[in-house]
Amino acid sequence: MNALIAHKRRQIACLAGLVIAVTSSAGAFAQERAPAVRSAISECEAAALSGTDAARALGACDFALRDSSLGDEERARLHLNRAALSAARGDGRNAMTDLNAARTLLDDLPQLHLTLSAAQIRIGDFNGAQASARRALELGLEPSHLAHFNRAIALERLGQYDDAYDAYREAARLAPENALLAAQPRRFARHQP
Repeated sequence: MNALIAHKRRQIACLAGLVIAVTSSAGAFAQERAPAVRSAISECEAAALSGTDAARALGACDFALRDSSLGDEERARLHLNRAALSAARGDGRNAMTDLNAARTLLDDLPQLHLTLSAAQIRIGDFNGAQASARRALELGLEPSHLAHFNRAIALERLGQYDDAYDAYREAARLAPENALLAAQPRRFARHQP
């Protein structure tokens, strides 16, 4: 039974790492870029969104980040995408480096704090993850179910089961079509009145 619980926790933590890629990029980069840079930006973003071919996409992110004409928002979003790719590969340290770089550029970006919460879950900073997810919500993250989900994971890891249950319920309520999110509150059902 403990092996099953540990496996479920690893799956949930892994999902938190994958969830960040879904929202790490809002997209609109300048079309005036050289074709190679536009292609690198697209590849970096697409891989972060899909979670595929991370090694090649990391190279594309690196190439795009060398373009000196990037604005702060573009650069921050590339750092977010690169952080998502690093996190998906299990490289929390490089993900945190990119997240900190993005924070210096654009700290009021809700996706940044969502991505930061997922990376903090991966490295075991559950207090920080919970606070980052809450900050993403304060900044108006949409869709917000992802922040509630990351917050729930962090709270559960901190042993704050009632708060975790509430956060899982909110995530499931906001994304009723998501089977994984719907399953989380049921894990707590036998402990609730």
